[in-house]
Amino acid sequence: MAKRVIASKTPDLKQKFSGQLLGQAIKAKRTQSGLTQEDVALMCGISKTTLVKVENGTEEILLSSLLRITRALGVNLFIEEWSNGAYEWSEWN
Repeated sequence: MAKRVIASKTPDLKQKFSGQLLGQAIKAKRTQSGLTQEDVALMCGISKTTLVKVENGTEEILLSSLLRITRALGVNLFIEEWSNGAYEWSEWN
C-alpha cells in the first residue's frame, strides 16, 4: 500500500524571507502534490536527508540541491527589483 501524504497548510508567504519559511513552503507544495519525501528526493537526485534539512529550515544547504527541489516542485524563487538606496546590515537580520 502506498504511503498516504497529509497536505500541509501553505505558510504566509508575505512574511520576511527565511530558511524556515522556504522549508515550510517546500513542504506544503510537496504534500499538497501528494508526494513523499522519498519521491521528491528521487526526482531531484538528492538524499532524503537533504530534503528533510531543507523542509526543517536548515540554512546550510547547497544551492544546487535547493534549486533542484524548487524546480521539481514548481516553487518559483525570484529577486525583486530594488531601489538604488543603500540598506543597513540590520535590515537583513
